[in-house]
Amino acid sequence: MKEKWKAIANLLEEEFDIEVQPSYEGWGAGYDPKFLPLLEMWAKGEVEEVPQGVRIPKGILYNVVDFLRKSEDYTVNSVRHEIALLLHTYFPHWRFGQREVFRAGYVPTAFLVLFAVLESLKVDSKLVEENPSSFSALKKRYKEILSEINPYYPYHELAISFVYSWINEDYEFSDEVKRYHSTMERSFYEYLKEKNPQSSYDIVMEDLWQKFRVLVDLSKDLNYVDLLIEEARGRNREDAHKARIMTDILSKLPTEIKNYIKENKNKKATQFPSEVIKQILKALDAIPDWMKDYLKQMSYIDLLEKDISFLNYFLPKTLEVDVEHRGFISFIFKAWEEVSANHSLKSKKQKEEEELSDLDKKFKKEHGLTQKEFQKYRLLLKSVLPYVEHFKRKFDNFLPKEEELWDGKYYRGKRLNYKRVATEVPIGRGRIFMKREIPERKELVFELLMDISSSMKKEEKILNALKSLILVSEVLDKLKMEFSIKVFNENVYTIKDFNEDYRIAKARILDILDSLGGSTDLSKAINVGVESLETVIKKEHKKGVLILFTDGQPTKGLKGDELKYMISQMKMKIPIVAIGVGEATHMVKEYFEKTGISVEDIAKLPSVFSFVMENQFRRLLSVS
Repeated sequence: MKEKWKAIANLLEEEFDIEVQPSYEGWGAGYDPKFLPLLEMWAKGEVEEVPQGVRIPKGILYNVVDFLRKSEDYTVNSVRHEIALLLHTYFPHWRFGQREVFRAGYVPTAFLVLFAVLESLKVDSKLVEENPSSFSALKKRYKEILSEINPYYPYHELAISFVYSWINEDYEFSDEVKRYHSTMERSFYEYLKEKNPQSSYDIVMEDLWQKFRVLVDLSKDLNYVDLLIEEARGRNREDAHKARIMTDILSKLPTEIKNYIKENKNKKATQFPSEVIKQILKALDAIPDWMKDYLKQMSYIDLLEKDISFLNYFLPKTLEVDVEHRGFISFIFKAWEEVSANHSLKSKKQKEEEELSDLDKKFKKEHGLTQKEFQKYRLLLKSVLPYVEHFKRKFDNFLPKEEELWDGKYYRGKRLNYKRVATEVPIGRGRIFMKREIPERKELVFELLMDISSSMKKEEKILNALKSLILVSEVLDKLKMEFSIKVFNENVYTIKDFNEDYRIAKARILDILDSLGGSTDLSKAINVGVESLETVIKKEHKKGVLILFTDGQPTKGLKGDELKYMISQMKMKIPIVAIGVGEATHMVKEYFEKTGISVEDIAKLPSVFSFVMENQFRRLLSVS
């Protein structure tokens, strides 16, 4: 972990008086376990008031992966924003607002489209008031969000119009959005300045929502038209919930309207003339009631999905979000013990260890595993065990030990060369001493990165990959060389850190079998791996190499030329070797070029890993 991440955490700890930890595994926040039930009841509006201490988290984790290429100022203020949002937002109001609009017939997330943006801006207004220099970093953060976000309908545009106002940037909105924005602007700034949570909520519901909901109504009508356009365009797998009935609804419309929709199926409803929208809505009013009900249900689901996609940019990253029945969004609060220490359940582990039998405790002490875990581990090790000692001896030849060696002839020293005494003394030269030499131990530091995405479940890939991982780990452990093990899907998880005893990591290696799933983000994995390895080799002045195993194309993060360019830049810093199997054989050759190795037979993985290690040891010798 780079010192700068810890320095940022220390700075924010002093500012907010809560524990802050950098993490490579994602965002997280934790609360005192004994207050957790009360906190959840308060957030849902089941309890009117709780002590201030209940609402304050014990600590947070911030995801350093989000800031690998960001400035320190940007990082500090982005994390500061997340902490401030946790400390200052009044969580019951997130619930109350959804309830009110739901009772009025709206999708509950429509309220959050407005409220989440307002709360985010209110928190940042407070931060800027306390520290004016933070404005530029917070503005940059919002500009990045605005470049990525997709405002589907007028009410989404109206919500982000307040962001543009706050950062003092112009944007070309429709006349309707501009008009409603101007009528709401005064209330918006009143809301930002209001300190009392209840008064703030009253401003939202009595002033802002009453105008905002007009565009929500308009957007609901536009969504009906969009559903018809999607039907004319043809459904895909993501639209599986839209059944044959949508086809029937489209067929019920007058021929001229139906033809117009089909001719303009590549447009969105917002691009249709208002007169055409009115005609389509009038035609929909004439279809049977049961079809209308179905269309309303489909529209409800579709608007909910679009709202959630929009909201992801403004909800607290430090909390998990749950979508409940009827589309209510709630936050999941966790106990601090559950999210600290790299997300491991520390207290649970301690409790389990206390309940171990004497035999299991003995096994734990000797092997880092219980008796049952040890048997499971040995079963995986059994197939590669004959290679462990062989490769250990083989690689040991590259690594001379620190033994005393003596060479040369000198006038003074501590050790006599008795073979030279008989010749050196009679001729009077006196060079009977030898110089002590200590061979330099040549060492490599290894970063092992392994894919654990869903595709690894096929063809026993994970079993062969684990056997290879165990082989390499056992050999490196016996050679007393530093190495780290990380696994990745869309996130990156540390199984063993560089300075950690391998015995402790064995149980985590076994847990990989139960952790498969998710998509593949190669760019994030390589970024994290290279940064982690760079920190160690710069600190200890050693050579390092990253070995990556994957079985498929990246499905998240950078792809194509962008990924290829990133890898080429990373390889200029640190040697990266990629081993691809199955569908990834072509991919590793394309992205990693000469350092990409294809494996046709999954059973050959152990020998491929050892080949890579031997090559890296030879490279180390030749460089030295």
